[in-house]
Amino acid sequence: MGGPMGGNALWWSVLLGLCLVLLAPLTLVEVPPLLDYPNHLARLFVLAAGDTDPVLGRFYAPRWGLIPNLALDVTVPPLLRLWPVHVVGRCVAGVILLLPVLGAAAYHRALSGRLSYWPLGAVLFVYNAALLRGFLNFIIAVGIALPLAAAWVAWREKRPLIAIPLAVLGATALFFCHLIGLLFFAILIGAHELAALRTDPRWPRQAFRRALVLLMVFVLPAALYTMSPLGHLPGGTDFRSAMSKARTAVTPVVNYLWPLDLATAALCLGTAVLCVARRWCVIPFQAGVALAVLTGLFLALPHAFKQTFDLDTRFIIMAAAMAPAALVPVALPRRAAWIIGVGFCLLFGIRMGVLMDNWIAWRTELAGLRAVIASVQPGDVVMTVRLPRGPEPSIWEYGPHPRRLSDDTVTDAHFPALLVIEHRAWWPFLFDNPSQQPIQTHEPFRTLTVWIDTSLDPIGLLKQAVPGISLVTHVLVLGKGETEAAKWLEPAARNEAAALFRVPDLSR
Repeated sequence: MGGPMGGNALWWSVLLGLCLVLLAPLTLVEVPPLLDYPNHLARLFVLAAGDTDPVLGRFYAPRWGLIPNLALDVTVPPLLRLWPVHVVGRCVAGVILLLPVLGAAAYHRALSGRLSYWPLGAVLFVYNAALLRGFLNFIIAVGIALPLAAAWVAWREKRPLIAIPLAVLGATALFFCHLIGLLFFAILIGAHELAALRTDPRWPRQAFRRALVLLMVFVLPAALYTMSPLGHLPGGTDFRSAMSKARTAVTPVVNYLWPLDLATAALCLGTAVLCVARRWCVIPFQAGVALAVLTGLFLALPHAFKQTFDLDTRFIIMAAAMAPAALVPVALPRRAAWIIGVGFCLLFGIRMGVLMDNWIAWRTELAGLRAVIASVQPGDVVMTVRLPRGPEPSIWEYGPHPRRLSDDTVTDAHFPALLVIEHRAWWPFLFDNPSQQPIQTHEPFRTLTVWIDTSLDPIGLLKQAVPGISLVTHVLVLGKGETEAAKWLEPAARNEAAALFRVPDLSR
């Protein structure tokens, strides 16, 4: 588990095996149950169609700009013009979930100067709440920031003419991926610069020079931010309660079974503390500073800021992503290494087994939704509403379910985006925030979206003189049970997953 590798071939074999296990769930279901994923995929599908699709072009249009959230929007649409949408989607998702693991391995190699099994522990944190909620651009940025920081650590002193230009280019790329990933990179290389100054007898003079170098790296992203729409948004905040903050501390291991997630968090933290306390492992100064800063930001930052949600939890996820890489083994006994290694494998296997079992069950949910919307035609306008979920059992009492994470996040809210992808219909909740996505909704559909999104009785709007409401052809009701508001509509299809209704011609 720690110490030099007996052979690089074995290390690479273990890495390959772990990566294959991580990718296995993507082979089980055509549309992974990641909350925001189908919404992102629908937007990418529209961008790939461009202005050439007369049906989608009636509803949406590309709107490119200086947006710090474009990793998927720039790279994926060209692929969708070559291969099937769901094949591309899963391949891209596979690359995304492997990036933090490979980045952790690279960062550990730069810190310690050797390969070790420790950073491979990052696989325990891959299927975290951020990934399962579909925050894909954020995960991409984290996965890119780690190897960029590794290059800085390895080359900053020996090859500055390579390290500094690479960091400038990398910081600019991270700006367009995700701003929090850019901040992660800044924390990692800033911690390295502080560590270098700590042992430099000429530190007052060197501090100024190193500060200038960091300014050179981040001046362009800072300028781009001031010119971007996000830079001009008001800075409204929403803070969590202390209880909620404590509960979200396990976000890096949130999966489908709360007791298992708590046990995972306790075992990982306990193992790290034990190894450091017994001096089996050390945490290099720069890695310790970065972990402390990330943890402090998690505790201090709000839940929401400038239309970005779960802001604080992203920092604890970044801390978890780099934590295994920050542990450098120095004197780990062979027996302890075996116990830790076997325990890790068992825990990883159990967690992946729970996840894959839920994803297999998700196939039934997905098939049910597809069966209900099968009759929707290109150009149809579909309003979607969700029945109240009702009281939920305690997280300690319910069994794992593919539509619900262990922290109560419901993961199927955006799956009606399949209306756009598979039926080329209009759906009111496609991501089209001008500060985050390069797409716009045409009028009168944009106004109609606002009416639907803000109404307490969206179906009731169909009987009112709401702008654009006469364009609605169908109502999709998600969830089980009856809704009184929909009884005057014409039933089209129904099953356990959802119900589809046609809107009658009210002018007759």
